[in-house]
Amino acid sequence: MNAMTARGLSLAAVVAVWTAISEIARVNLSLWPVIVALGCSLAAGGGVSGFQKTLASTISGVVWALVAHAVSRALGGQDIVQALVLGAAAFGMVLQAQFLPVLSYTAGALAGAGVAMGLRAVTIEGGVRVAIALAIGGALGFVAERVERALPPRRG
Repeated sequence: MNAMTARGLSLAAVVAVWTAISEIARVNLSLWPVIVALGCSLAAGGGVSGFQKTLASTISGVVWALVAHAVSRALGGQDIVQALVLGAAAFGMVLQAQFLPVLSYTAGALAGAGVAMGLRAVTIEGGVRVAIALAIGGALGFVAERVERALPPRRG
C-alpha cells in the first residue's frame, strides 16, 4: 500500500483504540488534547526525537499558560494585563529554545498553552491533567509511526 494509506490506517487505528480505551475505562481526560499532541508529534518529524520534542514543548506550554494565568491574576486580571502577560509568555516560549534545544519546537509549546487555556487549567492539578493528555497524544504519534512501518509495503 502507498505511504499515505499506511499513515492514514495507522493513525485511524491508534485514535480508535485510544478513544475506545478512554471511553470504556472512563478515563477522566479530554480526548481532543490527545489528538492535538498526536498532530504535534507527526509535525515534529516523528520518531523518538519527535516524541521528545512534542512532550517537552507541549508540557512547557502548559507551564507557561499556568504561570501567565497566575501572574495575570496577581496583577489584577484586567484585560490589558492579561493580554500583555500572555504576550510575554508567548515571547518566553520562543526564547526558551535558545537555552534548551529540546524546547525548540515552538509550535508545540503554543499548542500546549492553547490546550491548557482551552481546558481552563488554572491549577497545578489541572495542568497535570492536561500534560498527561498531551503526553498520551505524543506517545500515540510514536506508536502510529511504528504501526505504519509494520504495514505491508506497496508492491511492484
